[in-house]
Parts: sequence; C-alpha cells; structure tokens
Amino acid sequence: MSYTMSVDRVVQLARCDDFPEAKIREMFAQYSATELPLEILATLPIPLPVKVFLALQDEFFSEAEFCQLSLAFAKHAASSDPAVESNHFVSSVISAYEQALLETRSLARGVALNANTRQQVEGYRGAVKALMEPLTKALRSGSGAPLHTVAAYEAVWFAGYEHYGIACRNAASCAVAAVPKVEADAAQQWVLDNAVAVTQARAA
Repeated sequence: MSYTMSVDRVVQLARCDDFPEAKIREMFAQYSATELPLEILATLPIPLPVKVFLALQDEFFSEAEFCQLSLAFAKHAASSDPAVESNHFVSSVISAYEQALLETRSLARGVALNANTRQQVEGYRGAVKALMEPLTKALRSGSGAPLHTVAAYEAVWFAGYEHYGIACRNAASCAVAAVPKVEADAAQQWVLDNAVAVTQARAA
C-alpha cells in the first residue's frame, strides 16, 4: 500500500464548479507529482470540508488505523455532551472498541476478532442504537434531544461499523455535528489534524 492519493482520484472525489479540475492538477504539478501523501495533501489550498473528506479515504489508512481514528472521533463526540459521556452504554462500548483496537493491531489482515470482544462490541453498540432510535425519531418531529446530542450518540455507534473506512468517515461527520455550528470549522480541522498525525506516527 502506497498511502498516497493520485491526482485523478482527487479530481474524481473533489471536482465541483468552485473547485475545478485544472486547479487540482496545478497543485499536484507544483510538487512534480501525480500522487501525494496525506501530510502534503492536507496543506494544499483545498476547501476544508473537501480536504477532510479526501483525508479519510481508504488509500491512506490500514484497518487498525481506521479503528484508531474512529475511536478518537467517538470519544471526542461523546465528550462534547455530558449526558452522552456519562452514559453507561457509551462508556462500555468505547472500552470495547479500545479492546478491539488492541487486538486488531496484533492480528494478521483478515483474521477475525476474538469472539468475546466481538460480542461485547455488538452488544453495547446495540444498546447505544436502542438509546438513539427514539431520540432520532423525536428529532425528526422537532422535539426531544437536540441535534448535537443525537450526533454524539451516532458517532459512538458508527465507530463500530464493520467497514472500517465507512465507520471512520461517519464517526468523523457525527463528531463535527456534535459541536455547535460556530465550532464546526475547528472540529473539521481537528479531524484533519488527527488523520495527519496517524500517518506521521506511522512514518516515525
């Protein structure tokens, strides 16, 4: 795995009227490269939401690294709301995720997690989903828990999704939605910084 993203892939994922293909190719040309690592991609003058989306694609991370990031995003989201952070099932599933991450790092690619760990993750995630569902329904009807509380629960739930890249991207989106709107840019920058830090730790 090269842990780089090609210019064609950036064009495919990021092209829009306000961010044309020619501009993307010009950025890569400045580095005389057709592929760039995340550490450099993160410094390019690309709109922050687009850059965060690019940064969490499958090209950049192993399964264990995606688990690590998902866990960080879940913890961050939970800590943004006292009711979520203090919930027994939230703290329990985060502990189960931590155990799963420890095991994932030591397993050969494609080998399944310990059955007991998997059962704990699935059980506590199920409990978090049961908590979430009535809140989500109430939110749709304009009552009940505010959006940021629901987003915090969703971040925790998504972090354990079986497809690691999707889990990470969804947990990141929910972690951003779990803070007040005025803090969204700072939260997105925090997500990007965390992703870059993981790639830098790998190179160290």
